[in-house]
Amino acid sequence: MSVDYEKLIDERSQVVFEAMEGRVPEEDMVRLHQAFDLARHAHADQKRKTGEPYILHPIAVATICAKELMLSTNPVIAAFLHDVVEDTDFTIDDIESRFGHDVAFLVRVVTKQKKDKYDESKQVDNYKQMLDSVQYDIRALLVKLADRLHNMRTLSSMLPDKQMKIAGETDYFYAPLANRLGLYNVKTELENLSLKFRCPHEYEDLTTMIARDEDLQRERLKKFCDEIRNTLSSHGINARVYIEYRKPYSLWRKMRKFGDDFNHLKYRHFTEVVFDAPEGKAEKDMVMRIYSILTDRFKEKPG
Repeated sequence: MSVDYEKLIDERSQVVFEAMEGRVPEEDMVRLHQAFDLARHAHADQKRKTGEPYILHPIAVATICAKELMLSTNPVIAAFLHDVVEDTDFTIDDIESRFGHDVAFLVRVVTKQKKDKYDESKQVDNYKQMLDSVQYDIRALLVKLADRLHNMRTLSSMLPDKQMKIAGETDYFYAPLANRLGLYNVKTELENLSLKFRCPHEYEDLTTMIARDEDLQRERLKKFCDEIRNTLSSHGINARVYIEYRKPYSLWRKMRKFGDDFNHLKYRHFTEVVFDAPEGKAEKDMVMRIYSILTDRFKEKPG
């Protein structure tokens, strides 16, 4: 079945505009549309490895910036334009003349520099270029992380050797970077996507074992959550209690560290207690009270 790519492009770009509407002034919405139009024109004849129009990638990166990272106008514009200078005839000066110095700076940082001779290697020079920008502005790193996240989400379209290179680079540099920036969800997704391509059999085995363990433990863990909820309720605290299983990468790393198999691994899951702090009550005080109540009911394990 043929895909109407023009319709798909319009639908996906609209997601970005809807995410930004209400958050930014009308003149910024005009600039966002202008950036999208320029990117669409610049990438018009290019396709991704999947055969899809290339413009779908900048749209996806802009969507991550707008919806998942909640960035402001200029980083989202830079996301639309982040491959224009590297892959088309447009230059940084063209970007600056249309969208200003700030957008041009962001695009310049995320654009891989072409040199006749690299100081160390192309990869290392690109890392240095990004990290050097931190002293001026962290937003460029966030755009780059959004770019890497979408590339990892679509990595299956690449050849195996390319998959290994990109996945290894992601685990070594981009996931720790996301962690240092406090982007836990991004860090976790990058780690797990990296493992999926670097160690596909281990990833598949762990995914299966996690699903099986969830089924086996569901009734027991439900009773445990109910007991926590009821215990807190009896003390006037309304809380939501969840069981969260660790992701494959986290378990894989622990198995390698401690030499345990899945069934003997401690802490395959953890319990989340979510509460609303009453008006005038500090969250820290609420946490300590909840901790005190639960350790009166359940035996505390030292450490």
